[in-house]
Amino acid sequence: MSSKDLTTNINQKLAQKFKEASKKKVSIKDFISDFINQFISEQTKRAYLRDLDDFFSFLKTGDLTILHPNEIKGHHFQFYRDELMAKGLASATITRKLVAIRSFIKWSMAQKLIEYNPLDVVKLPKVQTQAPTQAFDDHEVVQMINSVDSNSKKGSMHKLVLTMLFSLGLRRSELSGIKIKDIFQERGHYVLEIHGKGDKTRLLPLSKAIINALSEYSSSMKNHGILFEDNDYLIQSTLNGKNDRPIDGSTIYRIIEKYAKICNINKRVSPHSCRATAISHLLDTQKTPIRDVAIFAGHSKITTTQRYDKRVNSLDNSAAYDIDYEKKIG
Repeated sequence: MSSKDLTTNINQKLAQKFKEASKKKVSIKDFISDFINQFISEQTKRAYLRDLDDFFSFLKTGDLTILHPNEIKGHHFQFYRDELMAKGLASATITRKLVAIRSFIKWSMAQKLIEYNPLDVVKLPKVQTQAPTQAFDDHEVVQMINSVDSNSKKGSMHKLVLTMLFSLGLRRSELSGIKIKDIFQERGHYVLEIHGKGDKTRLLPLSKAIINALSEYSSSMKNHGILFEDNDYLIQSTLNGKNDRPIDGSTIYRIIEKYAKICNINKRVSPHSCRATAISHLLDTQKTPIRDVAIFAGHSKITTTQRYDKRVNSLDNSAAYDIDYEKKIG
């Protein structure tokens, strides 16, 4: 084969990628980019990038610019940990941010960019056991959904958010990441394909309540000149046009707080409260085997699902009432 034939067969786009990948790194962002690109999940990439950006931004406030992973020292990590603790962040949040940095350093070691891990000597804060998420009762769920004025574009979106969270027990990130193409028909059912933690997917059938909420929402969007395409995000929060990225998680949080306040529900609530409500409701009714509830919730372990079982703290069915020694010997 001639050199001319070889040139003809070269994929120029791929060749350019190889050139860019092999070029000399000139800033810490180049190394971070290589580290981030090893992950498949876009959600994971965003989370790690955000936590690493926060760390290096902190260093810059101390007039320190890092160009290579081998310039990161243990005391940089320690000062950052202390800064996060001083801000009063939850220990779980602090640990998550620090674990991202540790993962980057471990990757750097694997890439032979550094000889040892300078962060091993710095302790992470102990994760405190948090109070259980406060779920809604059945009356509060109905009250919140019915309190939404779904005649407006925003209102129809809010009703859909509440209905899907309470009916499907979705995580906040799962809801925000839904695209139109994720809703389709399967064996006579309308279903939603959920992309959950660890890039795991699960299919959930859509109830009549969800289908009605989807229909209202779709009609409202159409009235505002918005027609959906397969790759569009389902939850659209902009007043004009379409979102080109998922709805921000804090917006979903504010929607839950808004309608809880309208309904005079005076307890600390969040999107996870809706998820806890759905899972607890299934466990309380005892109509659904716990393994099926775990699949519904996207839990890899049944022990995770059991944490939502409020019956374990029920006094009505306590085993203590079954102890009767006199009856045994009588």
